[in-house]
Amino acid sequence: MGQHEARGVVHAARTAALVLAAAIPHLLGLPAAAQLLIASADGGTTLDLGTIAQIQGEAAGNPSGGGRATNLFFRRVRLEGALTSGDLAVFFETDSGTLGKGNPDGTKQTANGLVFLDFAVTYNVAKEFKLDGGLIRLAPTYTHNQAASSTLALDISPYAYVESAPLATNSGRDYGVQARGYLADHLEYRLGAFQGLRGTDETNPLRISGRLAWYVFGAEEGLYYRGTSLGKLRTLSFGTAFDTQKSYKNYNFDVYYDQPVHGGDGLTLELDHSWYDGHAFLATLPKQTTTLAEIGYYIQAIQLLPFFQYAQQKFAAGVAQPSERRYQFGAGYYFHGYNSNLKLAWTRIDRDRAGWLDDAVLQYQFYVF
Repeated sequence: MGQHEARGVVHAARTAALVLAAAIPHLLGLPAAAQLLIASADGGTTLDLGTIAQIQGEAAGNPSGGGRATNLFFRRVRLEGALTSGDLAVFFETDSGTLGKGNPDGTKQTANGLVFLDFAVTYNVAKEFKLDGGLIRLAPTYTHNQAASSTLALDISPYAYVESAPLATNSGRDYGVQARGYLADHLEYRLGAFQGLRGTDETNPLRISGRLAWYVFGAEEGLYYRGTSLGKLRTLSFGTAFDTQKSYKNYNFDVYYDQPVHGGDGLTLELDHSWYDGHAFLATLPKQTTTLAEIGYYIQAIQLLPFFQYAQQKFAAGVAQPSERRYQFGAGYYFHGYNSNLKLAWTRIDRDRAGWLDDAVLQYQFYVF
């Protein structure tokens, strides 16, 4: 890196930091929040309402070489809800992603009305058998199905949803139904049928997806995975999964480890690896592998979590698209846990035959649910 580039990175980080600096004293004083709970007169039906907002300042290298792209925007703005009534549970959330971020043509990304990102209805027959239906996020890997509020690094893997656009779906979600259960408190299974790409006259066979995960210390039983617990819970899981429709194939393997350490600290590790091949059915999904590896250590005494994330998208020989690697260094300051926190991260992006870019980000999260 030359002197000019180094000065650019420092200036980018300073720009992102100044964006939210004026608000930090107020943010530090915010109390931990709780969701809004509405209950029927007999208590048999409840509705929890909450929200997540991630405000982001960003200074990124420009692929066109025309200076740095700077933005102030909402990485996520969501309304979340959970309704329970007896054996029936409904989870829903709306989404406006990258709201207000600038486009290359000078316009800004705007909200397009109320969009449901998730709407999952679960019938709890037993712990060993649950039936989910609706608009559901699939779980080929841990990162693919992880809650956005509790990511270890700045976000989940940047290559978590490479199948979404070719399958005409949104951020790893699809319409369908799945069976899910937890056996002997250690084995999780998921098996479902989904819309996938319907094709001309909607004649394509359904998309089939399944997952098995073994939890050494007890299963995570939520529809979506928890993520790092900030030194509170012990988790070690080994997962494998598949996703297929016609000639499209996707196979996955992941390991997740979350370990409390003496004194309230916590160590978190994750490894995810996926193989994709769209074949002729999904010609826009060339043969490739994606990898995520990340590590973080939560220091309870100062509520700080330094982290490192490595992500790779590697295309097979003969594919014209350049492979890519990302190295992200950063830290999260959890002054009110997941309810209110601040993350600062720097990412280097290496592209084959295209040099490298960098991205400096400061993100504040407000979360109530």
